[in-house]
Amino acid sequence: MRSSCLATFALGMALALAPATAANLCPSAAADLQRDPALAEAIKAAYGAVGFVKGEGCIYPLKRLTYADADVLIAQKGVPGEGCHGCAGVLDAVVFARRAGALRRVKAFPSFGDYGSNGGSGDVRGFTLGADDAIAVEGGGTFQGYTSSAVDFYAFRHGGLIHLDAGATLLISADDGGAVEDDSKTTSVEARWAFSRDGDELTIDYKINDVGGVRDARAVWSVGETKLTLKSGAVPKEILHAAGQE
Repeated sequence: MRSSCLATFALGMALALAPATAANLCPSAAADLQRDPALAEAIKAAYGAVGFVKGEGCIYPLKRLTYADADVLIAQKGVPGEGCHGCAGVLDAVVFARRAGALRRVKAFPSFGDYGSNGGSGDVRGFTLGADDAIAVEGGGTFQGYTSSAVDFYAFRHGGLIHLDAGATLLISADDGGAVEDDSKTTSVEARWAFSRDGDELTIDYKINDVGGVRDARAVWSVGETKLTLKSGAVPKEILHAAGQE
């Protein structure tokens, strides 16, 4: 079984930390916890006693990410989709070690990132990045007729949760159909991302559809300790245009 940096950190710290404190969950999360016992188990291990309360300060559990030897609970502040139009969903992470078939709370990373608009609404997934466990956060929204989504990557390294900064928003989709009057002049771009097996490169492949037809583009980034550096290719100008950023 692969021994990740997250697992090593979690197992080394598990016996040293105090038990979780109580937390208030958003009432609408109750149905999700009933449908997903694994998520409910993570909530109990993360916060101990829980109550339910309406308001901006409530916690909404999103996902339990399972890695080789550790688990991570991803939650957000407030109900997804119920924030203001320009408000992103603010994410928290709680790391657990798995010991004797149970979850042991190790460390929390409050407000480690944000995503989407209207108080969230997007996708969070766990994956492996070389020797590290990692998180991909995708989210987007529509502003003045321009619809777009972007991705952020976070890696568990050196006992922390590090944002891999590309120096600009990593757009993975865009469509200006709501902003142009002539449908024949719309631009849309879809993208897929993938990391190399050893985690030292990120490749994003784009499919562009505009008045010039359908064509492909590619950009490749080198993955550093905290940064993504463009190595070859380029972010197509069409995706910036379709997102209203040009």
